[in-house]
Amino acid sequence: MKLKCHCGNVILILSSLPKEVGECNCSICRRYVAAWAYFSPEQVQINMIEPTDFYCWGDKEVEFHRCKSCGCLTHYVTTEKCSEDILAVNMRMADIEMLSSIPVRKINGASY
Repeated sequence: MKLKCHCGNVILILSSLPKEVGECNCSICRRYVAAWAYFSPEQVQINMIEPTDFYCWGDKEVEFHRCKSCGCLTHYVTTEKCSEDILAVNMRMADIEMLSSIPVRKINGASY
């Protein structure tokens, strides 16, 4: 499965469709309005013409990446400060029909 940002600069190739997407209400995810699918880094190939910009805040465990050209939030990766090795893909880049067929899990990140 191939996802891309609006301008096509960032392309993410997933090894498989996710079983679900997570919608988190933490202070940043609710602002991004992302629908996260969680993978190990080996399960996602990232191709880009220009490198992404990223934002890392608070505990510095997660880098949120976005396309420098169109601004689309594409993915996040955990840093060495995190105990888990996760690459989360923003499934909002998928076609609406595909996204609507994937179950949504609400994540109460605001309580952490």
